[in-house]
Amino acid sequence: MQEGLSASVVGPSTIFPRGFLWLAPVYYLAALAGLAAARWLPFWYKLTAAGGLLLAMGTFACVLGVISTRSFLATPAGIRLGLPPSTRRRGRRRRQPKYLPWTYVEKVRIGPRRRGARLEIILIADAPLALCGFRHGPAWRGFRALLLLIPFWYLLRPTGITCPLDNPSRYRLRLRGTTVEEFRHEIRAIAPADVTVAVLVRRRASVSSATSAPGMIDPAAYRAAGWH
Repeated sequence: MQEGLSASVVGPSTIFPRGFLWLAPVYYLAALAGLAAARWLPFWYKLTAAGGLLLAMGTFACVLGVISTRSFLATPAGIRLGLPPSTRRRGRRRRQPKYLPWTYVEKVRIGPRRRGARLEIILIADAPLALCGFRHGPAWRGFRALLLLIPFWYLLRPTGITCPLDNPSRYRLRLRGTTVEEFRHEIRAIAPADVTVAVLVRRRASVSSATSAPGMIDPAAYRAAGWH
């Protein structure tokens, strides 16, 4: 019997808070505003600087997009999300993992992604607040987003993959080094029988390992779930 399933998770949310990637265009626009306000600089210098900053922003976004860590571990007891115990990254809350017992997991949903798979762990409706997270209002969410503009503030925030999404409460991450079918068989061997393991394919058909019968998904519901 398989004791554990470890997988590499890719994306900036593995080591940074959710939404950290949007800081790149924000800083770029701020730099452009500074260049536009500097009237003593010649136009060719401003144009060259803007092009160089655009190239730097693109490089920064590409590097963050390919960051990969072993941030997923599934065992017969539950799922562990977060940086591995051997990490040396700073920030106590960044290093703190999230444990999801199988008793609070309703469904594991897998979708195809380039060079890997997309995974959603959907919690049951009465999951504890520590797992489903407190639903803040738009004002508080905007304030927390503005705090990310403070240098090194991300060290005080948990990583994006350990923070649940709403409607329904779920955790979303991108896996690398595996395929949808391979991961489905591996996670099915570990997850309890009452936890549904579903696969979303490009034909908008969902195959549930609990029923072994294909079913169609309404296109509007498919898009609303974020599976494009």
